[in-house]
Amino acid sequence: MNLRSLELTNFRNHQTRSLTFHQPSTVIVGPNAQGKTSIIEAIALLATGNSFRAEKVEEMISFNQEIARIKGGIEDERHTSQEEEDEAETRLEVILTRGMVQGKKTALRLYSVNDVRRRKREFTSNFATVVFRPEDMRLIEGSPSRRRDFLNGPLCLIDKEYDRALTTYDQALQRRNRLLQQVRDREQPATVLTFWNLTLIKHGEYLVQQRRRFIEFWSSVEFPLPMSVDYNVSPISAERIAEYIDREIASGHTLIGPHKDDFTVLFKVKPGADPSAVSVEPLPISAYGSRGQQRMAVLWLKMCEFAFLENRSGQTPLLLLDDILSELDNDSRHKVLSLLKHGQSIITTTESRVVDEVKAQVNQVEVVEL
Repeated sequence: MNLRSLELTNFRNHQTRSLTFHQPSTVIVGPNAQGKTSIIEAIALLATGNSFRAEKVEEMISFNQEIARIKGGIEDERHTSQEEEDEAETRLEVILTRGMVQGKKTALRLYSVNDVRRRKREFTSNFATVVFRPEDMRLIEGSPSRRRDFLNGPLCLIDKEYDRALTTYDQALQRRNRLLQQVRDREQPATVLTFWNLTLIKHGEYLVQQRRRFIEFWSSVEFPLPMSVDYNVSPISAERIAEYIDREIASGHTLIGPHKDDFTVLFKVKPGADPSAVSVEPLPISAYGSRGQQRMAVLWLKMCEFAFLENRSGQTPLLLLDDILSELDNDSRHKVLSLLKHGQSIITTTESRVVDEVKAQVNQVEVVEL
């Protein structure tokens, strides 16, 4: 699917903003604090229903406003004539609120497809995006939760059962943690945990199964630097719960399960050696790789995400590059820009020279100045 239009109303610092996208690649150029990242955030919201920036919905609503609106028009990239495009366009809308509108309590997020209200899971099946931004550079050496989010994002987008399992698991985890504290304080018997144990096992097993399939897919993605992954799974089963239950009651927290999963990116190039020299055993790139190699590993992960979504959805994802090119060396920049040939892309930058770099890869480029 291709994004053809975007309308923002009271979204962050955009009181009103309308954009159209007629070319395969669009470069949005402007100085910092002009709302470039907010445009990328809004597009991602139309795809996933969530923000990659805001911890609270109200952060996305302009000051002194009750609601914000994000509207987008998307079309099937297989349609060619104008008549077909008009008929095939799907209108998406996300309304964000502070919980009250004109004195009445309302949901924080409201989703619509072609002016018909939809649940989030129905809304997020219309098109896919891959966002690459400077914060992603911390995927390798950052916290395990950042890497779990990387696994969860595309899986929730293309697998509704995974989305449901993750939501149920997280809710059950919170409930079980509260009960563990009550059992520790002798306010509840240990038997109250039985139902929640079974819930975590059932949904946790599905999460691990799909994460394994996602990670196994990465081996099919070609990349100049030999990469592999060690999936550090935290299995959950009746036997392991029995093994850890005393420690969990003492700590008041669930100590095992997919909420503890992590993965380590490995590479086969010896540190400090010629790139053609390959080590016998793969090495953790976070510990042995140079800064440049770690950034290449992040790029590889993003390429894996892109290829996975394309393979599973049958549609080429919309590539959103948020001022990322300034963070990369020349080799990495060239590799990222090579992705522009595969579908639609929207790039933000403060550097006008990026326009020329994009035009070197894609003939049809639209430039928007903020």
